[in-house]
Amino acid sequence: MIVVTYRLGLALLVFVLAGCNGGTVDRHALKRDAEKVGSLATEGELLANDVSKGASTEAFARVHAKELAGAAFDLARSLAKRPTSRGIESDVRKLSKLAGKVSKELEQLHLHPTDRAVAKSLEKPLQDDADAADSLAK
Repeated sequence: MIVVTYRLGLALLVFVLAGCNGGTVDRHALKRDAEKVGSLATEGELLANDVSKGASTEAFARVHAKELAGAAFDLARSLAKRPTSRGIESDVRKLSKLAGKVSKELEQLHLHPTDRAVAKSLEKPLQDDADAADSLAK
């Protein structure tokens, strides 16, 4: 019973989150999506920092980085396809590219979950990505 309830809840969550990336990108949606990209980059930076210090397990780093990379990839793809309100097209395309960059960086962390040097090399780019997303959210 608990497994069924858990699966039903997870399916509902996936359905709700999928609905968040539809429709026209207006200024409000741009701000919200930029905040999401910034959050993913920040969380990735924290994970990379933990991995670089040996403070994360291989399994956690691999799975968590994959989840973050997938969420960033989905945002990049969605932003690249959705219609956009006039006047913000350039910012939406920038955010789409930034989300793709974050996804690729997090994928590297997924592929190398115990490599401290790789993790260390990703910290600054992810921090810069979070800052760039924050700038687009304003």
